[in-house]
Amino acid sequence: MDRKEVTSLISEVEKSVISWAKAHRSELIIGGIFGFSLTAAYLIFSKKHFKLTKPLKPLEPGLNMERYIFEIPTDSGIKKAVVETSGECYGVSLDGKFIGSMWRDENLGLQWDTLDEELAPHVWDIASKLSEAFSRQGYPSLLKGAYPEIESTQWKSSETLQVILAKETDMEVFTPFLKDEVLNLVDFEEHLDLMVKKADDPYFVIIGIN
Repeated sequence: MDRKEVTSLISEVEKSVISWAKAHRSELIIGGIFGFSLTAAYLIFSKKHFKLTKPLKPLEPGLNMERYIFEIPTDSGIKKAVVETSGECYGVSLDGKFIGSMWRDENLGLQWDTLDEELAPHVWDIASKLSEAFSRQGYPSLLKGAYPEIESTQWKSSETLQVILAKETDMEVFTPFLKDEVLNLVDFEEHLDLMVKKADDPYFVIIGIN
């Protein structure tokens, strides 16, 4: 096929395409609108999805994150441990400093393990606390981890746990909320009374569990 024949063939194809486009103008317009709508919907979804999956700030509890707060003994005294997890790996901070991650190693019979030297001396104590977190005795670690309004807890008896709130907390707002939500963290059958109050304030509210 020589150059003239190729040029003639291309010309015929162009005429056919133009003719088809004129005959199907409405379909092309509808298709264009549909394609634009899909693109716009995708961009809107992507924008919303990006907002929803924005990384959590350090130590900020999220809906998909478990958080525990308890005290453990160390060579330099009792320190506050904050343990966070959204899967099989647990991040650990000690007195506000991140010291590493720990997990259950299948190759070690599901024993706890870590590769972080600073965390290694505390793995056993932290694992012990985690094992009792869903018992009545370990319940304070869940409460403090779930609600930043709680500053501290103290056992007054085997069935009474004093819960101290931050001074800026509105008791009238927070205590009804806590009463409605606190059962979501309960995984034990024993009775427990929460004595909710602020430090140096005689007023308190009792929330009964089970």
